[in-house]
Amino acid sequence: MASEEIEIRRAPKILPFMLTFAALGMLVAVLLLFITPPNAELPENFFGLTLISFGSLGLGLGAAFAITYDLISSRRAKRALANRVTE
Repeated sequence: MASEEIEIRRAPKILPFMLTFAALGMLVAVLLLFITPPNAELPENFFGLTLISFGSLGLGLGAAFAITYDLISSRRAKRALANRVTE
């Protein structure tokens, strides 16, 4: 049997990073709602707009963070020799 050279590395899953950062973005929007004083000049749907904005911003930042982490982890990949087993 011929040995093959394989790459061993731990790749992060992107979806959990995206959902975590989106939840953090929405948490920031909720905190912003409680921190800001009530203002009659703000539109009624301001909270909804900030919730969507910060949530989607967090989603994008989570994806960027996961992809960056994946690129860094691919540099630490190890190589090994493996034999293919057929049954």
